[in-house]
Amino acid sequence: GALRKVSGSLLPMEYAGVPARSPDGAPLPVSHILYAANKYIAGDCYSANKEFMACKANDANPAACLKEGERVRACVKAVLKSLDADCGAHLTAHSKCIFKNNNKFEMCRAEQAKVEECRPPPAGSRPEGAKY
Repeated sequence: GALRKVSGSLLPMEYAGVPARSPDGAPLPVSHILYAANKYIAGDCYSANKEFMACKANDANPAACLKEGERVRACVKAVLKSLDADCGAHLTAHSKCIFKNNNKFEMCRAEQAKVEECRPPPAGSRPEGAKY
């Protein structure tokens, strides 16, 4: 895919035709990027996600939880932007590995370790017994 210089590193604009960045250069919340950032999203967006899920459990009307859904979206976007600014090359390598290996985390442990070395995941981001 095309390459674009962002935050001092060369980051792919797409993987196999799947866009990975918005026009402003921010990472898009596509599956392989979300998987690569899952611990950071789980830790930093816990309360927003919890409120959204509670709203959905109490009201089947999709319009009822738009405010809570927007909080989750804004939180995820902020986490991706911050993680990319701090560890962009490592996040890109990890998300590319996840994409190439059909979302099999176990195939990308070395790339995951580099991201976590660059920025340790937030406390409480890994539920007891989780294997991601």
